[in-house]
Amino acid sequence: MLKNEQIINSLTNLIHSTNVFNADCEIIEFMLDNAEINIPDKNRYFVNTSTEEITTLIKNIRAEKFRKEIAENKYSEGEEVLAYTGLYDFGHTSTEWNSIISLGIYGIRKRIEKYELLNPKNKSFYSGLIKVYDAILRYMVRASEEATKHGKHEMSEGLKNLTKRAPETLFEALQTSMIYYTMQQMFDGSILRTLGRLDSILYPFYMKETKKTAYDLIYDYFAEFDRHEITANIPFALGGTDSNGNSNINELSYLLLDVYAKSQFPNIKLHILCSKNTPDSILKNAFESIRNGNNSIVFMSDEKVIESLEKLGEDHEDAVDYHVVGCYECGGNGEITSSCNARVNIPKALELALNNGKDILTDKVIGLETGHVFNSYEDLYTAFLKQLRHLCSCAIELTNIWESHYKEIHSAPIYSATYTSSLENGRDIYTQNGAKYNNSSVNALGLATAVDSLIAIKKIVFENREKTFDEFVQILKNNWDNEQQLRLYIKNKLPKFGQNNPDADNTAKDITKFLANNINGIPNTRGGVYRLGLFSIDWRWEFGKKTAASADGRFAGDPISQNTSATFGADINGITSHLLSVASIDASDTPNGSIVDIDLHSTAVKGDTGLQTLLSTLRTYFSLGGFAVHYNVLDTNILKEAKLNPEKHPNLQVRLCGWNARFASLTEKEQDEFIKRSEI
Repeated sequence: MLKNEQIINSLTNLIHSTNVFNADCEIIEFMLDNAEINIPDKNRYFVNTSTEEITTLIKNIRAEKFRKEIAENKYSEGEEVLAYTGLYDFGHTSTEWNSIISLGIYGIRKRIEKYELLNPKNKSFYSGLIKVYDAILRYMVRASEEATKHGKHEMSEGLKNLTKRAPETLFEALQTSMIYYTMQQMFDGSILRTLGRLDSILYPFYMKETKKTAYDLIYDYFAEFDRHEITANIPFALGGTDSNGNSNINELSYLLLDVYAKSQFPNIKLHILCSKNTPDSILKNAFESIRNGNNSIVFMSDEKVIESLEKLGEDHEDAVDYHVVGCYECGGNGEITSSCNARVNIPKALELALNNGKDILTDKVIGLETGHVFNSYEDLYTAFLKQLRHLCSCAIELTNIWESHYKEIHSAPIYSATYTSSLENGRDIYTQNGAKYNNSSVNALGLATAVDSLIAIKKIVFENREKTFDEFVQILKNNWDNEQQLRLYIKNKLPKFGQNNPDADNTAKDITKFLANNINGIPNTRGGVYRLGLFSIDWRWEFGKKTAASADGRFAGDPISQNTSATFGADINGITSHLLSVASIDASDTPNGSIVDIDLHSTAVKGDTGLQTLLSTLRTYFSLGGFAVHYNVLDTNILKEAKLNPEKHPNLQVRLCGWNARFASLTEKEQDEFIKRSEI
């Protein structure tokens, strides 16, 4: 078999072909027929391959010719200072898992033929898919033969069966999941970011097994995915509701959670989709897992997710059958989620308003000229909103430029064959916008930093008149030099978002609504619309580095606030006030996702009382309209010891920002931040 360098050399002409879909079908076929196959000793379900680097390289080569166009337009300087960004996103996808597991790879291949007969005008599309899926079946035969050589008879037999029919057993269903993930991730290059709602998808197969057999099969399935060490972890989901509002939690839900909790694999994470009908018992089991150190569980409001997608214009049936990709981003059935296209720096919009459209650190004109003189806080706030609207517009326009070139950069024949809408339309997901909902995203970062800064300026400059506007701006330009007393007063005494303060919470609510009005429903170039997200993940570090000192007491270059959470240390009134503040935001305006991160010391959640407290806060938060919440239960002494002696705590896990991480793998700066958070 060929090495990756040999494969790339053989594909040169196809990589530069103008017909990307046809070329990619040939590229994928060639890779499937020629890629090396490896079977690690511990693998039970499927083989390993390393072709992901090839698909990434192909996308980069094709995109490179458009980077000059991006660099030379008027948006480049705004990107350089991270006021906003805009890019393509082929990396946050879900697939129609129900179809894949019920039909199998063989059934997906046969289904393509049926649609080809119904839509003969698009014969070249279906022929391309058939070529690719025939190559997948040949690859499975090769993998089966290789498995036999390695004494992997269970794997080999399953693969033989799945080249001829749909999965019939739980082993074969799990094997199909592993096969399809490998095909899309490694050969298609459209990064798959969820394993789906496993309790619903696998339930018919689970009912054929004993609990002990099912437990062992699922444990090995998780273990094999964990060994892939997937960037930002691979998630799966439990729960949700059906079209009648009934909870989907079943017997398998409990077993999956049990396996997950006991295994504590660091490269897998879990979304629990909560409704009013979700049993307390499974939520308590999840919280027990968190108290035992598994901090990688996110709770999501089924009701609010559905409402946000319907508000965006998606059909009720599609909204109910939503998927969650990556960290906490949702999309309806038939939607290409594309949850990480563009980003907007909210604190930067205020920085531009304070400096007449100029970036403070570089003195470059990035925003609008909104003036140097403000007679009232309302005038300043109006200028801030003008700058924020401008940044949203720039991020969208920049993304539009990239997305207008999708047909020249990337197609997805493996992925497209699983989407009903793509098969019905006879169109590729990316080059021909074959999905039912071809949406894009803008994520706004640093909400709490911006809110707290606005409140500080309002108090110090316009109400208390302790500093003039020009004096305060100069303090920020000087990065708080010789103003430590004022900085500490602002950080420790003034109201903050996360303290259930009406002024701060109303400001956050208003900013969110403004962002939604300038993002949600704005048409993109692919026949879809844009959707707002309010999460920052680890971007807050890089965006903070290019953001000047902010009026909330933050130094230039420090990280901006995380997700929709309070600024670290600002939630001094406790978890209830923190959740009430975040719940004041209309989460239905954030269809791309929003989440609050709650840090609790382990002593605060001990015993039955602690467990009930966790459950009550979750139920209350969702009843008030919250979108998603993540709990980190931390112990200061253990974190400090783990930093000094990582070998004593090799499996200690924390949720970094949107994914799970071993504490020992974090940078010293990140470790110190978690230690500080545990002390608050």
